[in-house]
Amino acid sequence: MFKKLGLYAAAIVLLSWIIIPQAQAEASNTFVTMSVGSKGPQVVDLQQRLRMLGYLSSEADGNYGEGTKDAVQRFQKGAAIAQTGVVGQTTMHALKKVTVSRTDLSMLARIVYSEARGEQYDGQVAIAAVVLNRVASNDFPDTIEEVIFAPGAFHTIDSGTYWLEPDAEAFRAAIDAAKGIDPTNGGLYFNGVSAKQNDWFKSRTVTATIGGHIFVK
Repeated sequence: MFKKLGLYAAAIVLLSWIIIPQAQAEASNTFVTMSVGSKGPQVVDLQQRLRMLGYLSSEADGNYGEGTKDAVQRFQKGAAIAQTGVVGQTTMHALKKVTVSRTDLSMLARIVYSEARGEQYDGQVAIAAVVLNRVASNDFPDTIEEVIFAPGAFHTIDSGTYWLEPDAEAFRAAIDAAKGIDPTNGGLYFNGVSAKQNDWFKSRTVTATIGGHIFVK
């Protein structure tokens, strides 16, 4: 469900995701067509998604100017959508298929940081990839939030370490996973290499061993 698109996100992009106020970052649930001159939280959400994919390098300031229009047209070209520079429901739907919202990104970064801080980088990406693989699977809930907060899904929820503030590397790992990078090769579960594996876990197919974690499906 997530495709590998766009350029690699720079550190300054990551920091902008962290510091943008929540009220500003959350767009209204009512869709409004956007074009040059549009302003507000939906434009911020649009710009953040374009920045994630590398189409926009300027700040996500909520003002739809010529730079945002150019970024939209380049995305539309890549997505085989009419290059109008106007963001209607078709363009936004296509954009949402290959990106995640700031809220979802924050949740992914928190689960990465709480489950894999100190792990090698691809091991951190792998944790976020497991979450996204579950979202894509018919055997799990359909949203990042529901997957992360499903009862017993992640021990760091119960321990409270999930709420630790993630660092820039955790955000970068979450973004890479959202772009479609999956070091787990489709993994749906993981456990520590040194942990005692129960019979159920042993019965699953191992997809990868990365750092201190074994991934299975």
